[in-house]
Amino acid sequence: MQRLIITAPRQAEFEAVTLPLCPPDGILVRARVTAISTGTELRVYRLIPVDPEGRFLHANIPMSVPTENGYSMVGDVVAVGAAVTNLAVGDRVFVPAPHRTVAAVPARLAIKLPDDLPDEQAVFLSILEVSHLSLRKGSPAPGETLAVIGQGIIGLAALAYGVAYGFRTIAIDVDERRLEIARQMGADLVLNLAVPDFHAQINAFCDGHGVDLVIEAASVWPAIQTSMEIAAQRGRVVVVARHTDQPTFSPVGDPFLQKEIALLVSYGHPPDGQRWDRRRSFNLTIELLRKGRLTIAPLITHQFAWHELPQVYQRLDQGERDLVGIVLDWRDQS
Repeated sequence: MQRLIITAPRQAEFEAVTLPLCPPDGILVRARVTAISTGTELRVYRLIPVDPEGRFLHANIPMSVPTENGYSMVGDVVAVGAAVTNLAVGDRVFVPAPHRTVAAVPARLAIKLPDDLPDEQAVFLSILEVSHLSLRKGSPAPGETLAVIGQGIIGLAALAYGVAYGFRTIAIDVDERRLEIARQMGADLVLNLAVPDFHAQINAFCDGHGVDLVIEAASVWPAIQTSMEIAAQRGRVVVVARHTDQPTFSPVGDPFLQKEIALLVSYGHPPDGQRWDRRRSFNLTIELLRKGRLTIAPLITHQFAWHELPQVYQRLDQGERDLVGIVLDWRDQS
């Protein structure tokens, strides 16, 4: 079997390895498709740490190579541990696994999929949930305005939830190709940050009030500054993207302090047993997809064979911004 590894900055390759053992409380899953979380995976491809000292590749995970990449797989269960009672060989599941032929995963992390949910949509469940969490963290009320800055895969997913839940939505980016996807997904206002009357258009759309909730998904500090500029008095800004750059403004200086903005971050589901824990939140997303209320087809822009992944990383690294939602097909490894 094959697995994708990062061996050095901007060096990705496939490695032949033996099949993993099935843990007693886990399952083995043979991949049908995997998806690329472009922001996270590109950072790992470049081996950019999450901390200033360069010690960690992910939160609490030390920097080391080789390392696998990715966290989104749909596949078929091919083995079940002795302690597992809720899954069986042949079940189709979503699992948070990297790009590889077969993954060993704790059974508690597997999501059994309904027959009417296509692989190509189900594989984005974890990526969608990143955005779902950010929207829930912002606690928007009925009738409020939601702006999403950055129309990459996470930003477009946040927009999709905003449309599904009926909020007045603004999609903001500097790339017209991504803004066109936002239009297809039903954004009420699609706005290029570079237009001269950017703030005037925001003001008019919000009837002079400002944006109630801004989700920042662009991964750069200038986007946080823009978020705080367009937020309403006592509005909320939720940062969903990880930042490795440094700010050039003070978020507690003039004019932001007197706006009393709530600056929030979103990271991970609450503990099991809480109202919107991982299982309940995933199930809600699946329900919205099955009912056609959560529209994500426009953000799925490309599909490649699994072995093309190193070249896809190269294209992302070179700045090909038309690559947004990317599915890798593992069904033919002959």
